[in-house]
Formats: sequence, C-alpha cells, structure tokens
Amino acid sequence: MDPKGHQPVNQGHNPPPGFYVPPQPPPAYETSQPNYQYPQQPHLVQHVITTPNVGPNPSSILCPSCRQHVVTRMDYETSTKTHLMAGLLCAFVCWPCAWIPYVMDSCKNANHYCPNCGCFIGTYKS
Repeated sequence: MDPKGHQPVNQGHNPPPGFYVPPQPPPAYETSQPNYQYPQQPHLVQHVITTPNVGPNPSSILCPSCRQHVVTRMDYETSTKTHLMAGLLCAFVCWPCAWIPYVMDSCKNANHYCPNCGCFIGTYKS
C-alpha cells in the first residue's frame, strides 16, 4: 500500500486478478505479393459431331465415321405407332387387316446406316 492507503497500480505485465487481457494480434502480413507464375492450362479442343437430319427415304450424306459421301442404307423396325395402328384396326372390326401396319414402312421407324462402314447414322421416326 502507498502512504495514502491505496493499492499500488499494477504497472507490470501481469493483469490484476479477474481481468481478461486479449491476446496480442498476429504480425502484419507482407503488403507485396510474391511473384507467382501460374502454370499454363492446356488448350482443350472439343469436336461436336451432330447427327445429320434423315428422312423417310435414303439420304445423301457425309458419313461421320468414314468421312465418305454416301447414300444411306435403311432398315425399318416396328414401333409403338405400328402396334397402335394394328390395335385400332382390331378395335374397329377390321381384325383381318391388322397385319397391314407391320408390312407398311410408313408405320415403322427408319434406321439409316452407312453402306460403306455400317455406322449407324440416325433414325427417322414416322
């Protein structure tokens, strides 16, 4: 105690008991950025191959596989439309004619193929 009866003021580094002293802030960061060379990204080249528009008849196209100019070879396959047409014929008492949609190419999907390499070109859905 001092001569006037007061507690001495703590001038040291230790705080008085019961007081919180926040920690020291971290050191300042460098203001200059390091000279960093970013690696060059490889160039990405994308080739987009679109299927040519095909119709109900053989089409003259450039084959995307063999790069030859060809007239497509066609194969027909039955579709939902084929079965619906046959079902409608059966439903309307024309059951003897129900086989007709199965022999008509206009009631089937037309698949186009390259005659040179056999590559599938596309489908025409009737």
